[in-house]
Order: sequence, then C-alpha cells, then structure tokens
Amino acid sequence: MELNVIGTFTGENMLGEDGKVYPIPPNYASKSKLVEGDTLRLNLVDGQFLYKQIEPVARKRLVGQVIDLNHVYAEGRMYTILKASMTYFRAEMGDNAIIIVPRDELSEWAALENIISLGEREDATL
Repeated sequence: MELNVIGTFTGENMLGEDGKVYPIPPNYASKSKLVEGDTLRLNLVDGQFLYKQIEPVARKRLVGQVIDLNHVYAEGRMYTILKASMTYFRAEMGDNAIIIVPRDELSEWAALENIISLGEREDATL
C-alpha cells in the first residue's frame, strides 16, 4: 500500500487534502515546533507514517505565562500547547514561555520554543 498525502497541521493532527485526519506524534510536532497552518506531507514507508514539513506558515514569537500544562496566556489570548512540549521543558505554572504562532492568522494552538523559569529550580531553562 502506498500513501502520499498533503495536509495542514491543526495543532495536534494533520487534516489531509482528502478530508481525513491523520494523527501526528506529539513528540515529533513538539521537536519540529510545528505551528498551526504548516503544510505537511505524509508518506507511508514500510508500514510507518513519515511526516515532513514542506511549507511553514509565516511565524511570530510571543512571550506569555504558563497557566497549566496545556496553556500559555500571551497578548490577551490563551494558546493551547502540546503537553509533550510542556513536560520536555519542565514548565511550571507561572513560568514565562516563548511561543511560536502564525504571524498572519489567529490560532488556538502554539508551539513552545522555550521556558524562562521564574523559580529557583536547578534545571531551569534560560
């Protein structure tokens, strides 16, 4: 079976041009800092789904505050963040977060770029 689908990243999945929703591994989306609206290609290789970002949307960075392990508040809006990103950076409520969002479109989701810890943790990411 061969599969080659182009689609748009929705924040946690890919919506294919064929109208189907394809799950994206959270660790891949987090590591790749995928942003809502990015264009992806999905290929099936040896029974494994392989995603590749083929056209990123224009981006901007915002600084916000971690509300919980799924949300950052920035510039008057609440953004949903993949939990895999928040746990990787060991985000805690109240930390400052640098997030990436589409430059020209409103989005519900944001990619987490980094955490600026406000606490006295030894593992603080600066």
